[in-house]
Amino acid sequence: MVGRQGQTDEKMRPAVDRLSVFWSTPSLKAWALVWLGFAFLPTTINAFALLTEYQRTNQDIPAWEPFLREYSSGVALLLVLPLVRWSINHTPGWSEAPLRCAVQFLGTALVFSTLHLAAMTVLRMAAYGALGQSYAVDDLRDDLPYEFRKDLLTYLLIVLVVVGVRHLIRLSRSLALVEAAAASAAAHASEGQAPPAVAAEPTRIELKVGSRRVYLAPADILLVRSAGNYIEVVTAGAVHLVRRTLADFQAELPPPSFARVHRSHVVNRGAIVRIDNRPSGDMDLTLTNGATIPASRRYKSELF
Repeated sequence: MVGRQGQTDEKMRPAVDRLSVFWSTPSLKAWALVWLGFAFLPTTINAFALLTEYQRTNQDIPAWEPFLREYSSGVALLLVLPLVRWSINHTPGWSEAPLRCAVQFLGTALVFSTLHLAAMTVLRMAAYGALGQSYAVDDLRDDLPYEFRKDLLTYLLIVLVVVGVRHLIRLSRSLALVEAAAASAAAHASEGQAPPAVAAEPTRIELKVGSRRVYLAPADILLVRSAGNYIEVVTAGAVHLVRRTLADFQAELPPPSFARVHRSHVVNRGAIVRIDNRPSGDMDLTLTNGATIPASRRYKSELF
């Protein structure tokens, strides 16, 4: 008996491991919470409310029907959540391009509502068919204006909540850094020691480009990337090919201003205008010159 139990545990372990990896991914965990808050909980409450209303008015409705109708909407919302995530990650901020931001969000909201209603209808038709009944599409057609307004409101609320939470997380990280610096300064002051000196940033960096020597201010460097036995030092107006290793060159750059974000990329923090998260935990960084570079999750602690 014990042996069979052990074999069962061994068979279940891969599935448990996959589930653990899935849930440990921050972006998936966050979007699972979004679905619970905006789909599963509201649809459950609505289903019980409809069931109570049917019973109060003595309507002859099967007890399962309110749950089928509401949960089909919730599952359909789960299917279209990737579209909401994509729109949040690929729409410029209001301060950058307000017109494009408004148009893109409005267009995505229309697509979101269309896909949600289509998926919900397909799910209901399949479920009713499996139960040997037919789903009256005409009922949904009469409710289209109401469903459309509800979808627009749901989409807007999801966007506002997700964007707001992301801003709060960034703010909390910034405050944590400030508090850590203040605590460090206070600790040194209480011990009668001077705070650790911050190394002055170099005024310029020398590059040996072939037979020439080029001098750049660190602030002018947007990106340094590995290119075989060379590195490419990217500025707003040029790309300089230098025979050096990436690690050796990074040692000359001021640490507060530059961060290693990939095994092949060092980026100027001030040149980053946008960060898009991938499902894998990696990121795409958009720079002031319009270039997009990959950032590995392994270096996330150096970037933030």
